[in-house]
Parts: sequence; C-alpha cells; structure tokens
Amino acid sequence: MIALLCTVPLLWAAIMDYQKRIIPDWTWIALVLIGFVSAFLLPAPALYERIAGLLLPGICLLLLAVRYGGIGGGDIKLTAATGFCFGLNALALILFFALIPACIYAAATRQRSVPLAVFLCTGAFVYMGICFAVLR
Repeated sequence: MIALLCTVPLLWAAIMDYQKRIIPDWTWIALVLIGFVSAFLLPAPALYERIAGLLLPGICLLLLAVRYGGIGGGDIKLTAATGFCFGLNALALILFFALIPACIYAAATRQRSVPLAVFLCTGAFVYMGICFAVLR
C-alpha cells in the first residue's frame, strides 16, 4: 500500500524531469513524508535502514556533483528520498533497475545529461512489480 502512494510523486518527478529537466520539491518531500509515516506503520524496512538509504546515496551523489558536476540537486534529493522511503537494500535494487536503462539511453542518444528521475521511477516500478509478484 505504501509503495502505491510513492507512485504519484515518482511519476510526476519523472514527467517533469523529462519535459523540463526539473524535479519539483514537493515530490521528494512527499516521498520523505510517506517514508516517515510508513516507518511507524510498517516493521520493515527498519528505521536505521531508511536513514542509511537517505544519507548514503545523498552524500555520495552530493560529493560526485561537487567534484564532477552533471548531477542535479533534484536528482540527489529524489534519490535520497526514495532511499528513505524504501530503505537502503531496496534502493540498491531500484538503482540497478534504473541505471542500466539510463546508460543505454545515454549511449543511444549520445547525451551527457540524462533525466535521472525517469529511470529512477522506472526502477522503482520494476522493483514494486517484483515485490507484488513475489507476495502473490
């Protein structure tokens, strides 16, 4: 149920990132709020895993953005919020399902700038689909 609530902000972030290359702040704030509420309603993932999912990718992407550039602040905040909502382990799978198509897209279109929210949304949907298929 909580995963379904995440679809609206993720989908909106993907649409806006694809069209305008901007991620609205309300999308990542909504994900953090959904993650915060679900942390008290659901036993898994644990709060420490959610905090790790927020801090670890957030700090790593921030350092990469400062050092090399090319990563927008919206991408950093959305990835960190997704990590808080789903937890660090789930975020690793989401990024796996997101970064492979993102790299293929970048190579096929010969673009250096990729709308990461589109692929993060795709990865989250693949992850949620797998979770729903396993639970059935």
